[in-house]
Amino acid sequence: MIAGITIRGTTMEHSHATQTSEARLNCCRGNPAPSFVVDGWNRFMHFPEQARNDFLSLLAPAMMEPADPENRTRVGTFCNGYGLAEDAVVVAMRSCNFLLRQASMLDLDADAFRQDLADLSGGDPQAAGPILANYNAAKADLRLQILRETLADHGNVLVGLDWRVDNVTTSDRGVKLNSDVVFLTLRYRDGNKAERITLQLTPEAVKELRLFCEKFTV
Repeated sequence: MIAGITIRGTTMEHSHATQTSEARLNCCRGNPAPSFVVDGWNRFMHFPEQARNDFLSLLAPAMMEPADPENRTRVGTFCNGYGLAEDAVVVAMRSCNFLLRQASMLDLDADAFRQDLADLSGGDPQAAGPILANYNAAKADLRLQILRETLADHGNVLVGLDWRVDNVTTSDRGVKLNSDVVFLTLRYRDGNKAERITLQLTPEAVKELRLFCEKFTV
């Protein structure tokens, strides 16, 4: 959502919009694109050239963090900067979000995606440029998000960590302990909720964790 404006949840599996495009797209598994995708892409193609070139800087944060309230601010700034109506920009975002998400879900290569965008644009081979230019990077981010969402369907997913090192000298249990302790905070997603847990690691625990990391390298 963009502060209440949905741009996600519009994959082919969940879309029942009327299909009006004559072009059969690779990202739609050979089916015509839904009408809202065609409409949004047409809106996008009528944006000023610089607005099209800058569009992914607006779209990418909304795709990756749809609940971020800053998305609406970004939309307003984009509209004011290029003299565009908000409804036109949001419809274009929904369309491009659909196209990128579907193509990423199906792991389309850049050539297949370029063909889809050209077909939506009446065969214009240059039309795909602004979106296609960063397709591989956007695809990598979206596929990582898809993987995390797939894992989240079945349990908690680690998304990041923070740490600091303290030195424990004395407690009511003993004196002259003089031991470094790592405070490790794991950030994870539980369904749609962001959660965190902090663990205290002794030097021995750090060694055990390091041994695990050495065995499991990507």
